[in-house]
Amino acid sequence: MGQHRPHIVSRYFLKMMLSYCLVIVIGLGLVTVLTNSWVTARLTEKESRVDAELVRQVRDYSDGKYKTIQNIFAQLYMPMNYYGNNSVVDYLNPRRTGNADLKTKREVISGYLQDVCGSNSFISDIFIANYGDRELYFFSRIPGRDTSLDYDFFSRELPGGEVNNLIRMVPNHVPEYINQSSVNNFDVLSYCIYLFDRNAIRYNNARGYIVVNVRADHFKDAYRTENGMNGKLYVVDQEGNVLFDSAGEDAGKPFDGSQYGIRNIDEAASGGDYVVNTEVSDRTGYRFISIVNRDVIRREAGSIRRSMYGILAVCLALALVISTLSARHFSGRINQLVEKMRDLEPGEMAVSTEVRSHDEIGYLEQSFNSMVTRLDKHIQTAYVYQLETKTAELKALQAQINPHFLFNTLESIRFNALEHQDADTARMIHLLGNLFRWNIQSGGLFVELRQEINYAETFIELQKLRYADAFDFETDVPQKLLGLGVPKFILQPLVENAIKHGQRGVSSGGIISITAREAPEGTLMIAVEDNGHGMDAEQVRRIREGFDRPETETDDHYSIGLSNVHQRIRILFGDAYGLDIQSEPEVKTVVSIRMPARRKEELEAYVQSDHRG
Repeated sequence: MGQHRPHIVSRYFLKMMLSYCLVIVIGLGLVTVLTNSWVTARLTEKESRVDAELVRQVRDYSDGKYKTIQNIFAQLYMPMNYYGNNSVVDYLNPRRTGNADLKTKREVISGYLQDVCGSNSFISDIFIANYGDRELYFFSRIPGRDTSLDYDFFSRELPGGEVNNLIRMVPNHVPEYINQSSVNNFDVLSYCIYLFDRNAIRYNNARGYIVVNVRADHFKDAYRTENGMNGKLYVVDQEGNVLFDSAGEDAGKPFDGSQYGIRNIDEAASGGDYVVNTEVSDRTGYRFISIVNRDVIRREAGSIRRSMYGILAVCLALALVISTLSARHFSGRINQLVEKMRDLEPGEMAVSTEVRSHDEIGYLEQSFNSMVTRLDKHIQTAYVYQLETKTAELKALQAQINPHFLFNTLESIRFNALEHQDADTARMIHLLGNLFRWNIQSGGLFVELRQEINYAETFIELQKLRYADAFDFETDVPQKLLGLGVPKFILQPLVENAIKHGQRGVSSGGIISITAREAPEGTLMIAVEDNGHGMDAEQVRRIREGFDRPETETDDHYSIGLSNVHQRIRILFGDAYGLDIQSEPEVKTVVSIRMPARRKEELEAYVQSDHRG
């Protein structure tokens, strides 16, 4: 029966491709939401900040020009050395300059007007009407611009009612007094003020007046360096008349904010379809209003959104192409690996696959080859069952130490607390905590000899607190042997027996030592010795006989821990290794451990081999 080619891999990569497309489509939808909300909001916020700065810039420009006009009017009353310490206004008063001829007056006043225009480019025209001599002094910086000969400058009053010393402003208008034949005729804003004797007490007898004409659209000079405007800019006077609008549509008309959703100009604010920024000048009372239609911002956001759509479309197409090519490439390699696995199902072990790369699939190919090799070896030796059985026995024996050790330790702490009631109890609990922590952190069957010795030292320090330093501890282990591996928990039971039985009843002078050496045949010999009571030959014989019996069958309490350690070593390394005990009554007892001298990693490999019996 022929084998069929699996289709699982193809379906997997098809799902992967569809997942990629789904992620991109979802991402596209999220980007759409973000561009419609977040991007639009950010652009609106940016536009509002830019327009607010523009409005402040135009306000500051207007205030600066108004201050300049105030200074021009104030300078008319300032005495000047080159005018004979007279002011310009003095030349309008016959009593002060009665001996000055008309030519001198014209030269002084016309010269002043020319200087003003020359130093202030925003001024288009300036003139002074002298009531006393009925003389008009006019200067314009615009070529071909002159006054009409038919206009009566002396029988008319300035706008604004009574005669006083206040500046008047005439909003957008084409001056009647400009000659209609002038080529350059345009809307201006006129700033005018009556002129009085500088020592006048009452401002009711004017000597004349001065008018400064400024182009009505001079406000655009404040932002002509900007990169254009997205909306409209209005300058509105205190009466609500539009002095200037950037579109040039409403200048000279009352401001109508209803089209922008503004019902009260004093409460103008953003809302609906428009972004509004306003500033009011404390100097002139002018109101500066910037209005931007949100559709302009939406169009800009739409442009950004379309660009992002284009990028996302390219990314989607690129992802489809890359995922398709990747799916074909990787599915072919995985299909080959699946075919090799199917060849393995009948039990054919002579199967291997070519490792063609160092990526994840290459790792799978390499792992497959390694698995087949190991599986073949284990099947041939029939060792799997034996290994699992002995490992289970080993873990059961190793676990037997913990309850026994925990019971004895807690008993020591209890007796110490009852007998002494001092801080030693806290120290013992601390040491016990270190033992438990080491117990938890030390996983696996083996540890280094230095770790096992450290564990034994901690246990001895704990017991010294219990027995009031009745014994000392010594070690004699060459440095090169400290890195060798040993089974976990093989020294502590031996040390515990040495303390409980060897040092029983000893109040001082006891010594417990741990020594280690390496025999020529590659064997590690570890000895735990104490100088306590010792045992006679019969006791030693019974303990040796108990080594090979399970712990539950051992009558001698002294043999419980020794039996456990002895059986674990034999399970791990075979019958050639284990424990031995020697003792002399009232002299010493020595318990020796015999095991292979290898490093921790080597021991782990050693117990997986067939070296042990």
